[in-house]
Amino acid sequence: MTDVARHETQARGTLGVVAAVAAWGFGPIFVKLIEMPGLTLALYRLWLGFAVMVIVMACAGRRMTWLDLKTSGACGALFGVNVSFFFTALKHTSVADASLITALAPVLILVVAGPLLGERLRARDIGLTAVVIAGVALVVLGSSGQPEWSLLGDGLAVGALVSWAAYFVATKRARATMATLEYQTGVLFGAALVATPVALLSGSPLVAPHGDDWIWLLAFVLLPGAIGHLLMSWSHRFVDVSVSSLIVVAQPVVSALAATVVLHERLGALQLAGGAVVLAAIASVVRDHRRLEADLVAAD
Repeated sequence: MTDVARHETQARGTLGVVAAVAAWGFGPIFVKLIEMPGLTLALYRLWLGFAVMVIVMACAGRRMTWLDLKTSGACGALFGVNVSFFFTALKHTSVADASLITALAPVLILVVAGPLLGERLRARDIGLTAVVIAGVALVVLGSSGQPEWSLLGDGLAVGALVSWAAYFVATKRARATMATLEYQTGVLFGAALVATPVALLSGSPLVAPHGDDWIWLLAFVLLPGAIGHLLMSWSHRFVDVSVSSLIVVAQPVVSALAATVVLHERLGALQLAGGAVVLAAIASVVRDHRRLEADLVAAD
């Protein structure tokens, strides 16, 4: 692949990440709208998502090998842990808090991206990550006195943060050798296998969706679930994880803004300021990396 073609592919990969983040931004809204316990909802979301991917695989005439299932299933186990933590956190605290705590994932990812993936990090990237942390801190501080907030919910969100960072890095490594459809199908299978005993052992009632819950559940499975994760899994092959993980920080801001419109959750001055800081830092990182890529192409 020529440098020009590589640059164009990376640009498309970046757009794929942005589109995935936009789809993911509505995920927490669906979780709040569906009147089911968090762990029960995780079961329905993962098993229905797996069923959708099996249908897509069949229509595409694709088959999974045992090695594919083993590799993607291991990543899926991490995703299952993440979903269990995150869905439960959303039932106990605000969308803004749960989403923006998980936005600290780039900090963890930047620590391991270099040694594990051989990616180079610049001092500016680390500095902008610190700015992102400050923005998230403002949002959490601004929401701590609101009725939707709880310490338990924030603690569960921290668990989601750690498991998401591990899943993100594992996905980047797995996608180096696996196709998108096979990978995402195996991930959902592994995640569902992990989430099922967690829900059963927790005593979460296995109630069935009713009324409008079915509509929200299907929208949840298709938009942030199938479309969002497929786009992100495809993009991982073409975008450095240090860059894509920072773009993903925009997802909580999208979620928080959507929550004010759909769920009528309030955003205070500190939350708005923190969101603006986060978006500005992300825009700076993306712009810098695209300029660097363009300079490298021009030099060759």
